Amino acid sequence: MNKVIKDLLSRKSFVFSIIIIGLFSILAVAAPALTPYSNPYLPSQQYVAAPYAVPSWATIFPQYRELPPDVSFTFTRYVSSESSYVTAINASYIKVVVPPGQTVNVSFPFKWNWSDPYNVVVSFKLLTPSTTSFVVNLYFNGLYAMELSPEPFPVEPAVSISPGKVNSVVFNSKYISSVNSPFASELPLSKQALAAYEFPSYALPKPGTYNVTVSFENTGSSKEVFVMSLPSYSSLGYVYGKLGTDDNGASVFAEFVYGARFDLYLSILASVLIIGIGLFIGLLAGYIGGFTDLSLNALTDFFLLIPGLPLLVVLISIFDVTGTIVNVNKPTLILLIISLLSWPGTAKIIRGQTLSLKSRTFVEAAKALGEGNSRILFRHILPNLMGILFAQLAYDVPGVILAESGLDFLGLGITEFPTWGNMLGFATYNVSFINGFAWWWVLPPGLGIVLLSTAFYFFGSAMLDVLSPYKLRGE
Repeated sequence: MNKVIKDLLSRKSFVFSIIIIGLFSILAVAAPALTPYSNPYLPSQQYVAAPYAVPSWATIFPQYRELPPDVSFTFTRYVSSESSYVTAINASYIKVVVPPGQTVNVSFPFKWNWSDPYNVVVSFKLLTPSTTSFVVNLYFNGLYAMELSPEPFPVEPAVSISPGKVNSVVFNSKYISSVNSPFASELPLSKQALAAYEFPSYALPKPGTYNVTVSFENTGSSKEVFVMSLPSYSSLGYVYGKLGTDDNGASVFAEFVYGARFDLYLSILASVLIIGIGLFIGLLAGYIGGFTDLSLNALTDFFLLIPGLPLLVVLISIFDVTGTIVNVNKPTLILLIISLLSWPGTAKIIRGQTLSLKSRTFVEAAKALGEGNSRILFRHILPNLMGILFAQLAYDVPGVILAESGLDFLGLGITEFPTWGNMLGFATYNVSFINGFAWWWVLPPGLGIVLLSTAFYFFGSAMLDVLSPYKLRGE
């Protein structure tokens, strides 16, 4: 055993393969600890940042340097020209007293260090008077963002709030329109549909100091008292995480690690099935010989003549159209189809090696001593096939990954959760709709497939060289 390990470790290609396979295995196993997003394709796990956000480390490049990250904070200070009417209740709430017929403005300044974000969200709690003689307006850097009215059916674009109650006020620029925001209603008709995209660029066009202002207007004949919490601000940025985001603002890193987890799991399981089927067919054909060999060899040749990927596409399409796939777990179906179509190569190799082994003197000696076929197969022939089996297992893994990724890339395989194949497919499809190449979305799955396939090939070659007693491959 020590000699085998020394032989393996003396090969640089084997060491390289172990490092790469180990790295991806760690990613796959530790995926739940590495990211909180177990399925970034779910709507609830999307928009963690703006669509097509670049990786955080990419800000070292000049063209990404001013892009904003996700920002979230609660204002801690305020200013007002009518400071005598504004008092702090505690660290989180202020009270605003508005004399009759007057307006009191409370501004919350903050510093912005980047270009405009994807959206702008301002939220606070507001306890309003029990009368209907007031209006509350929200301004963002002078832009008339929101009008709050106590009337049950206010004139658009004003929105209603309840008098005498605590109201949760939320302004999200992503959802503004001409019916809920004065900013949108004041735009030309041709631009109102784009108000949600225009607002951030008007509100936070460049680095600087800006204000969120809440204006309290008393239209009655007696003073009104308001209580509000200090507002919270948040916005989605164009810089996010280790690998940025996709077209839905979902984490590409989460897609990558969970794609590695699924691809490794499926490919290893399918390879074990392929080896099992190939070993059974090849061992029987090679050892029994005669009509059994002729029949099984003909069956193997038949499957070898079938073009693999086109048949996979046809079978998946048929199952999809007929609805069979609805009642069967799709990954399981893909696993079984790939395994049932991929065993002939392994069976041919096992058959050839079994034919060679059964004519060896130690097998002849075992027969002469009266050992049964089962004992000869499991005691003398199978152990000598282990090198080939380990190597073939390693060779089958990249084949399965490529076949499954091909299906997913074409949109015929798995689309409900991330795999490297559907990541490449979605990225390729959406690249044509943006101004630029989303390299942070395309490269990770592509490099993952290439590196993992290469590593398993080197691993299989090293195992074949070291473990095969008959040196099918030599240096």
